[in-house]
Amino acid sequence: MKKLILFLAIGLTGAFAQANTDAVTLDNDASIMGNRLWGCGMTFKGTSKGIKVIVGHFKTVAYGTLHCKSIKGTRYTQDVMVTIGHHWIGATAGIGYFKLKGASSEISLFNSNPDVILGKYLVAQGEAAIIGGVGAFTAVKVGLPQLAMNISLQLLKGIGVQVGVDKLYIEAISEPEVEPI
Repeated sequence: MKKLILFLAIGLTGAFAQANTDAVTLDNDASIMGNRLWGCGMTFKGTSKGIKVIVGHFKTVAYGTLHCKSIKGTRYTQDVMVTIGHHWIGATAGIGYFKLKGASSEISLFNSNPDVILGKYLVAQGEAAIIGGVGAFTAVKVGLPQLAMNISLQLLKGIGVQVGVDKLYIEAISEPEVEPI
């Protein structure tokens, strides 16, 4: 059953992916030149709460840090805010309140710096807890020429259940730190 839900989540996310052609640049030449391959991960803490069955309000807000490293050794660190569930109507059903801690892996192709990971994604997610529980999401962002995917696992404290397809936003909340080689 879990494999079926994961398969459907990834398939639906890809089917609903939207183009995002915003161009983002980093003013540090050391991080741009020759760093076409970045490996990124993110850790975060936050809350998910609300009541929604197609119509309603269920929102996740988390704060964390994006860590990236280029194949040439350049390091990039950015404090971020992650939000899921901005619309009052959508393909989401959930009720409950969760405190969460999570980690995600960012896979991004055809970009020259990790700033392009910031922005809007389409996300398929699920959370369930009775006192404690787990959650996961898969998010996809398509922009010219970049393709990004975010896969996350979370540990939850609280009670409730939530599953659906929505929008995920990753926003910078501080200036990035770039350490050239």
